[in-house]
Amino acid sequence: MKPIWGSLLGGVLAGLGLVFPVASGSASGLTVFGIPGLVLVLAAVALATDGRPWLATILVPIGLLGALETVSTLEGPGGLGYWLTFWGFLMVALGALGRVSLSERSDEEGPAMARVRAILPPTSVPLVLLLVWQGLVLGFDVPKGIFPSLGNVIDILVSSYQVLVRDAYVTFVKEVLFGFTFGLAGGFVAGVAIAYSGFLQRGFLPLAAAFGAVPIVGLAPVLGRAFGVDWESKAVVVVIITFFPVVLNTVAGLTEVDQLKLELLRAYGANRWDVFFKLRLPNALPFVFNALKLAAVLSVISVIVAEFLIPGPPVGLGQRISLSARRGAFDVVFAAIFVSSLISILMYGLLSALERWLTGWHPSFREEDA
Repeated sequence: MKPIWGSLLGGVLAGLGLVFPVASGSASGLTVFGIPGLVLVLAAVALATDGRPWLATILVPIGLLGALETVSTLEGPGGLGYWLTFWGFLMVALGALGRVSLSERSDEEGPAMARVRAILPPTSVPLVLLLVWQGLVLGFDVPKGIFPSLGNVIDILVSSYQVLVRDAYVTFVKEVLFGFTFGLAGGFVAGVAIAYSGFLQRGFLPLAAAFGAVPIVGLAPVLGRAFGVDWESKAVVVVIITFFPVVLNTVAGLTEVDQLKLELLRAYGANRWDVFFKLRLPNALPFVFNALKLAAVLSVISVIVAEFLIPGPPVGLGQRISLSARRGAFDVVFAAIFVSSLISILMYGLLSALERWLTGWHPSFREEDA
């Protein structure tokens, strides 16, 4: 097998970094990292030289551990040894990830190895990005008041989790979930009515498409005046964000059916309810889920913006971000953003799992499983 040149170069750079001082006025990298650092470098060079794909999977954690050890031992601005070792170990991990992702699956590869190859890239890339964040902030000794390190954010998540959980409850349960449920129900009922009415298709459908494009930045203050400054006005924002995509996609899914299947059902004497439940509704589900996944992302963004624009009680992740940014507490800002992103990902993942459960017959899922 050919060597993994990216990982091999990274291992050489990390080895050179052990010779130079880690920080200004400090000892060399070999003195600071000790035997574990030297072992990681030698293992990275040896495995990268061999180049076999299954060995590349071992190189990924070696590179990540080496970068993490480099960051964790730094005190003060980073020196030449720090930067060589830090970027060298990251190159080890990235080079190995490239080999794992691009190499073809062999016949001798077992199911466990196949799962590792499938899971390793999507789980390792976020870790690389977080290490880059931590390494750059600590290496350049950036003050917390300008840009916090990952460690500062983790400290806030641990020390203030009760406040963040309370804010997340207000934002995602009272505002997003409430508005999302009403927007879905109202949008689906309206979509069914429009799909079965030629008059509504000609009259209301263009209006729904136009109203769905209204910028929420301009609409939020109006809703705050109409529904008050508490969570209700933010929930209405989510209702609007969810309602119109669901309407448009429901109409498309109910009307764009296979005419041959429709004629077949009619030939067997199916009534309108049979056609709806056996053909139109299953055909509409993929359309509706596409709208829901889009609305799930947009609703979170919109409700955070709405909390910025509608002054109210100091609760909610949007309010937490706004108030903390004014005080210069950017570690709290990033902690609130992390919680918001995490819940958004969980929400999107639940919708995707529900979609796969209800529409597993769809050709797109059959192609993935093939």
